[in-house]
Amino acid sequence: MRPAPLLVLAALLLLPGCENRTPPPSPSPGPGNGESITGRERLGWDQQASSAAELAAFRYAIYVDGVRFESTGVSCGTTAGAAGFTCSGQLPPMSAGTHTLELATFTVDGGVRESARSSPLRVFVTGVTPSEVTGRGWIDGVAGETVDGVTLHVDRLLDGFLQPSDAAFAPDGRLFVAERAGRILILAGNPAQVATALLLDDLPPDGGLLAIALHPEFVTRRTAYVLSTSLSSRNLRVFRLARYRELAGVMAQRAILLETLAPADASAAMRFGPDGMLYVAFGSGSVNPAPGTDMGKVLRLNPDGTAPRDRRSASPVISSGHVAPSGLAWRAGSAWLWLADGTGRGQEWLAGVSAIEEVPPVIWPLPPAEPSSSLAYYGGDLIPEFRGDLLLGSIDARQILRVRFAADDPARVVSTEPLLRDQVGAIRVVLSGPDGAIYFLTDQSLGRIRPRPEIERR
Repeated sequence: MRPAPLLVLAALLLLPGCENRTPPPSPSPGPGNGESITGRERLGWDQQASSAAELAAFRYAIYVDGVRFESTGVSCGTTAGAAGFTCSGQLPPMSAGTHTLELATFTVDGGVRESARSSPLRVFVTGVTPSEVTGRGWIDGVAGETVDGVTLHVDRLLDGFLQPSDAAFAPDGRLFVAERAGRILILAGNPAQVATALLLDDLPPDGGLLAIALHPEFVTRRTAYVLSTSLSSRNLRVFRLARYRELAGVMAQRAILLETLAPADASAAMRFGPDGMLYVAFGSGSVNPAPGTDMGKVLRLNPDGTAPRDRRSASPVISSGHVAPSGLAWRAGSAWLWLADGTGRGQEWLAGVSAIEEVPPVIWPLPPAEPSSSLAYYGGDLIPEFRGDLLLGSIDARQILRVRFAADDPARVVSTEPLLRDQVGAIRVVLSGPDGAIYFLTDQSLGRIRPRPEIERR
């Protein structure tokens, strides 16, 4: 295999040692502005450090059009030259077109300390083939037949996303897409017009935008809820629940409703329930949550973040013991809230929680190789055979898992069926659309599942 081409940013990034609290100087830009690239190159730079040991403590952030990504696959030389150690790292995913790149160095030691960004480098991404963007062999067309005889058709609708973490449809048909790095996009129209509604610029390097939910009365209230991990005023890692007002495609007027301690490997999920209350699941990660924290718990909250008067106890907590929740979903006509949960180490499960009775949760184990990334309930009419089923997206298993329940027991799973396995790549988000189709997001693309059109059946 030939090594990837190198896009060189001749910048010297200086990060002071632990004893020096002076902000680092801004990096100097290098030549190469306006280069055409495919997006498969590596970004190269010279890094100053007092020793190889100090160099090993450095991490690197690449800003693409102001959106922060931690550089992966970084490698550096073992000896320093006149300009420092020669380093390179992988570029984050980028859509075709013009982008601005900036580079910074940071350390994490009781808090994040990051250098100033380099001067911007402009590049033009010529684009890659659809199979490279969207996953192996993803082409529009028939995607297989289900066990109950439904022939499914898959469409690739739009490319250019950057690691989506959640999505929500508004009543007017617009789609809000949250990306892990802190950007929220709104897709409207057909063909879709994409606009940035919000850009969170205060996320720590190991944090991220985890979930988005729209108020059930969004048409009149215009309020959207955003769940992320951030740093508190005391420099502690926290889950942050914030409410925004959306107007003309822009999310503003932030109100922070809740901040609560978060583990380093934070995960969370959030949805409104049929009772109009906001349900938020906070993961405990690999730590044993300390008493008095919300880690590992599911909270039932008023839309303003307060505890409801009709809560079952003095606390808004309705369930606990959750390690890494990745999705919440309600089945229509049922009091059961379902959570996708797991350890990420071969132990994954669905947890059914009753919102009206204090009964132990129902636990249904998932196959070890099928950790979930999102969860959705299908209640549409376009695919009647799927009505009442749960859909679990999976990054590792590269599929959507269809979960079916007993007709006489909404808490008993009777069968599962994989959909789109290895056809479209890693599936980060799955949701049911207002038109009855099933929508999903991969690392970079938006897709749709629907029954095979009648015209193709003849």
